[in-house]
Formats: sequence, C-alpha cells, structure tokens
Amino acid sequence: MPYLDITTPISDQMVHWPDNAPVHLRLTRSFAYGDPANVSEISMSVHTATHVDAPRHFIQDGPDVTTIDLTTLLGPCRVARILDPRLITLAEVEPLDPQPGQRILFRTRNSDADWTHQPFNPDFVKLDFPAAQFLQQRGVVCVGVDYLSVGAGNTHHALLDFGVTIIEGLALGHVEPGNYELICLPLAIVGADGAPCRALLRPL
Repeated sequence: MPYLDITTPISDQMVHWPDNAPVHLRLTRSFAYGDPANVSEISMSVHTATHVDAPRHFIQDGPDVTTIDLTTLLGPCRVARILDPRLITLAEVEPLDPQPGQRILFRTRNSDADWTHQPFNPDFVKLDFPAAQFLQQRGVVCVGVDYLSVGAGNTHHALLDFGVTIIEGLALGHVEPGNYELICLPLAIVGADGAPCRALLRPL
C-alpha cells in the first residue's frame, strides 16, 4: 500500500503560535541573480507546521529532541476520529481502549479546512487533561494532533513528564480512521525543545 504524507508543508508566512517566531523563507543565492545555484535560508520556531515536542519544551533542563526514543514514532498506529467540536475528551478516548505501547493520532474538526495560511485560531480542538492523563496511564507512547498544540500546559505535562512523545500540526484531512504504520522522524537539533518532522502513514 502507498504511504500517505501527513506532514503540513512549511511555507513562508504560514500560521505560527502567536508568541513564537514567524516563518521566513528566502533565497540568499539565485540563478535569477546570476549565482551558480539556488540557496535558501529559513527562520522559524521549531513548534511550527508538523513537529515533535521534546520534554524540554515544558520541563526546565529536560531532555532535548535528540534524546527522544524514535521507536515511539515508528510502528503500528491508530487514527481516531473525534466528533466533539471543542475538545478531545475522556468520553471519546476511553472507548478506544488504548493499549500499552500504542500510538494514537487524533483527527478532529481542525482537519476540515486548510489552516496553514489562516489566522491563528485559539478555538482549535485540544486534548483535555483527563484524556491525556488516561492515555499516559494506559501506556500509550505517542499522541498526535492536527493543530499547532496538543493543549494546555498541564496536558503537555501529563504526557511529556512520563515519556509520551507528542506530534503536533499533523495534516489528517485526507486520512480515514483506522490502523496504519507510522513513520515520523524529527530533525536532530541539539539542545532544541522540539523539531520539525516528516510524518507518513501506510494503511495496514
């Protein structure tokens, strides 16, 4: 089966978290200027587009993104459709019966439209704390969401403090609920509290 690309492309001036650095992409060398090659420069927050959070994002002096156990980002994965228009709640997460070692990506109404070049939406669907705590207690190793953040600080702590890997900014609008193989590899940026990544799914 072919792989599905669930990566939100990085592009100039795309939406970013309000107090984070915006995305700037420009050519520093160009054939149009008479240079022998095109060379681009990019500046941005590491928490833009599809990215992985490291524990350091919410834990002072916590492990950086280079220390993440990549096995949490590689292997069988479940995509779950969330119907609640506001939150990913325990009421919808509990019936999924999460198992130890499972990876779960949540497809919400966030994916119903292309949000990449829309103004930042503070009303995006978030994972609430009781659901995050339940996922961690059930031994889930990876949680993915389809907007720039998994939720509030306590939600991040419920996952990152216990070694649960977080993927944010996934593009899931073309993905049906079901079982997949996940491949997600963040850039190895020394000292960083997160990193952009490329994420793929293959139906199982």
